[in-house]
Amino acid sequence: MDDDKLIRQFMLSAREEVSDSGFSARVMRHIPNERPFWVFPVIVLFSLAILAVLFVWLDGWSVICNTYVRIYTAVAYAKHFTFNPLYLLVFLALGCWFITEKVKKLVY
Repeated sequence: MDDDKLIRQFMLSAREEVSDSGFSARVMRHIPNERPFWVFPVIVLFSLAILAVLFVWLDGWSVICNTYVRIYTAVAYAKHFTFNPLYLLVFLALGCWFITEKVKKLVY
């Protein structure tokens, strides 16, 4: 405990300010402003609109239903595994999270 106090006391006594002659202020003036807060939500909404149009145009419900039936049929024939639809929901949620993170990296 005494060593900590001695070190702290030494550091405080040896402390001195370094003059930068206004360098920090000049640097801060040249840093660009942050992006407006509305950019990311607009990109997300635009992406969702495009995905919704593609989903309807490519008949997404039938693709999802056919894929579900194929997966369920394949897994149902396996003897030691029972398919739980919750697995599909978890997989879809993780996929949405992954895509969101990729979009965030592209935007910011």
